[in-house]
Amino acid sequence: MDIFQKNIEALKLVNPELADQLLTISTNKIFEVFVTDSYANANILDSRDHKPIYQNQPSDEIERLLKDFEKYKLYNALYCYGVGNGYFYKKLLENSFLKALYLFESELELIYIALNLTDFSHDIQSKRLKIIYTLKFDSSIFALIINDIDQIYFKSYTLHIHTQYYDKYIKDISNVNKEIIKIFSYYTNATGNDATDELLGLEHFIQNLPTMLKNPTLRELETKGKITDTAIIVATGPSLAKQLPLLKKIQQYVTIISVDASLPVLEEEGIKPDIVTSIERIQLTSKFYEKTSKAFQKDIVFALTSIVDQSLLNNIKAGQIQLSMRPTGTHYYYMEIDDWGYLGIGMSSANMAYELASKIGFKQIVLIGQDLAYGKDGSSHTKNHIFGEDEVKHSDTKDDYITAYGGNGQVKTTRVWKLFLSGYEQVIALNNKKGNITTINATEGGARIAGSLEMPFKKVITSYVNTDTPKQKIIINKPSEEEVYAKIVQSFQKINEVDKIANQMQKRVTKLLKEITKMINQYKKYDIQEIHLYIKEKETKKLVDKIAKVRNTYYGGKFEAFYGFLISPLLTHLEYDIAYWSIQPERSQKERIHKNWKMIVFHHEWCYRVMVNTEAILKVINEKKVVLEEELEKEAVY
Repeated sequence: MDIFQKNIEALKLVNPELADQLLTISTNKIFEVFVTDSYANANILDSRDHKPIYQNQPSDEIERLLKDFEKYKLYNALYCYGVGNGYFYKKLLENSFLKALYLFESELELIYIALNLTDFSHDIQSKRLKIIYTLKFDSSIFALIINDIDQIYFKSYTLHIHTQYYDKYIKDISNVNKEIIKIFSYYTNATGNDATDELLGLEHFIQNLPTMLKNPTLRELETKGKITDTAIIVATGPSLAKQLPLLKKIQQYVTIISVDASLPVLEEEGIKPDIVTSIERIQLTSKFYEKTSKAFQKDIVFALTSIVDQSLLNNIKAGQIQLSMRPTGTHYYYMEIDDWGYLGIGMSSANMAYELASKIGFKQIVLIGQDLAYGKDGSSHTKNHIFGEDEVKHSDTKDDYITAYGGNGQVKTTRVWKLFLSGYEQVIALNNKKGNITTINATEGGARIAGSLEMPFKKVITSYVNTDTPKQKIIINKPSEEEVYAKIVQSFQKINEVDKIANQMQKRVTKLLKEITKMINQYKKYDIQEIHLYIKEKETKKLVDKIAKVRNTYYGGKFEAFYGFLISPLLTHLEYDIAYWSIQPERSQKERIHKNWKMIVFHHEWCYRVMVNTEAILKVINEKKVVLEEELEKEAVY
C-alpha cells in the first residue's frame, strides 16, 4: 500500500467526505511538483501564476518555520492555513505535547499532493491531524471537529499562515479565522460566569426528580412521537402571525411542536400542538401555562427539562408530562437514569424542540416564526405574545447584524439570538451529515439559518404534507411502580455519595489554599517583575506540584463527574488564563519561576472559587434531598 492509499484509508475513518473528494483526483493538474534530494525539499509551482509555495530552498524555509514554532512547543493545539508540501506538519507532530493540529487548505489538489508525499495515516486516524478543506467551510463544520479540551486553550488561538504564497488566499483565510472565532465566542458566552443559574437548576432538578421518574421516559417519546412524517416547530418571532392561518388548515396532518411562549398564541388561534417544549428554570415561564386552559392542554405532551420551576408543573392542568435532563450537565449523567434522556443542548425552547424532532426522526422538520431577529417594524415577538411584541428592547451596544432570510442584506439581532442561531446550525449540520432529515426554514423573514432550505410555507405544505390521513394522538406510557421505586432509591444513594465526595474535596482545597496564601503573603511585598530575585525555583515548584495533585483529584474523577459543570461558570474563564500560561515557554530559570508564580497566584483564586461554590452546592443538596427521603418513606408505608 503506497503513502497516498494509507492516508486515504485513515481519512475514510474520520473524514470520509474529504477522502471521497480526494479520490476524484487522478493526478495533479494545477500544481507542478519538483523534488530534489527528498520530499522535505519538494517545491510546488502554481501553474496559474507561476508562483512557488516556497521562495527559497523548501527545507531551509521549513527549518526556519520550525525554529519560529519552538515557542509553541507546549501548546495543546495549533491552527495552520496552507498544507504546503506537508513536511513542516510532519515535524510539528513529532512533538508529544501537541494533541491536535488543525490544518486548513483551500486547494484540494495541494492536499492530494501532500498526502502523496507524506505518511500522515497514524496522525489522521488518531485525530491529532485534522485536515479541513475550506470549500464551504463555516462555524457549524468547525463545531463538529473541535476537541472539548481545545476550547479551554482559546486564548492561545492564532491562525498561522504557512508561507507567503498563501497571502493571495486572504479572503478565505479571513473567513476561516472569522468562523473559528465564532465558535470560540459561542462556547465562552454559553458558559457564562454566573453560578447562580446552575445552583437554581440543581435545586429544581432534585426537587423534580420524583416527578420525572414517575412519568414517561424520553426514550418512550422518541419511540412513539412520530405520528406524521413532517414536524412543524412553532417559535414566537415577529413573522409567526402570517403563517398561522395555513397552520390551522393543516394541523390535523402534521406534528406540531410548539415552544412554551407560543402556547397561548396557538390557543387563541384554535391550533393545538402535539408537543410543547420548555427549557428555562425561571418562574416567569410558568405564565405561558397559566394562560392556557385545561381543555386546551388535554392530550398535549409537555416535554420539559428537569430544571423547570415547580410553578410551571403546577400550571399544567392536563396532558402528559415528560421530563428529561440537559446534556450539558455532567451531574445528570452521574445519576445514571439514562432512559429519561438528555435534551436541550441549545439555549432556547426552540433549539430544544428542533433537537427533539431530530431524535424522534421526522423526515422533514419545518421552522416557522423562527426569526432570530427584530421584525421590520422593530418588534421582537409575534402579535399576541403575552409579554408584548416588543419584549426584547433594542440596544445600540449589544445588538448586531447578521445575514437575512433569503440572503438579501442583513437584519438586526441580539447576542442571545445569535447563540440560538449557532445552536440551530450545529444540530442542522449533524442532520445534514447523516442525510436522513430535511430541515426547512419557512419563517419567510428574520435571519438565515445555515444548513436549512428556505421555502415559503405554502410551498412546504404542497410539497411535503400528506392530507389523506389525519394524525393520531401521541400516547406514551409511564414506567412501572417497581421501576420508579428502584430509581428513587438509586437517586438517593447517588446524592449521598456526592455529598461525601464534596466534603473530601473541601478538605484538600482548604489545605492547599492555606499554603498558597502563606507563600503569597510572604512575597507580596516584592515587585512581580523581580520575583525571581527573591524566591527559589525549588520552592515554587514544590507548591506547583501540590497544586497539580489537587487538580488531578478535581479533574477526571468522581468529583468532576458531578460537580464539574455546576462549578464551571465560576472556573472556566479563570481556566482560560491558567491554560494560556501553562503552555508558555520555560527557557530559563527566570521564566520557570515567573510561570510557577503565575500558577500559584491563579490557584489562590481557583481554590477560593472551588471551596465557596462547593459549599453552596452542598447546601442545596442537603436541603433538597429531603424530597427523595419523603418519597421513600411513602413507599415504605405502602
